[in-house]
Amino acid sequence: MKSLALNIDSQQLQAIRERMSEANQRAHFVIFQSVEKKTGKPLRLITDIDSFQAIQKQHAEDSEMTIIQDIVPITDALARWAIAENMAAQQTNDTSVLTDLEYYTNEVLKENHQVVNPPDDDQN
Repeated sequence: MKSLALNIDSQQLQAIRERMSEANQRAHFVIFQSVEKKTGKPLRLITDIDSFQAIQKQHAEDSEMTIIQDIVPITDALARWAIAENMAAQQTNDTSVLTDLEYYTNEVLKENHQVVNPPDDDQN
């Protein structure tokens, strides 16, 4: 099954990038690293600055979170990540949607010269 995030045309992608640019004026996108205090396992994620601050407060007891890139350029990879993120929020139990989200998160990380997340040990 082909992912929806991959299966959009350039006009749709451009429209999504334009909407993201508008949203970016209010709360820019960041890449952050979350390190579980119990395991020391790092995970790099993407979100907007407002959500990062909320997540950071919510998980302060169990994770150390730091911004590793303060402004993420809006590219096709980030637009595809946003589609996958939106789909994952709506279909939390669909493994193909979660796989897409992991893939596009890593694509954005690569594009921004950040270390990618390793495959989840639980799934291999």
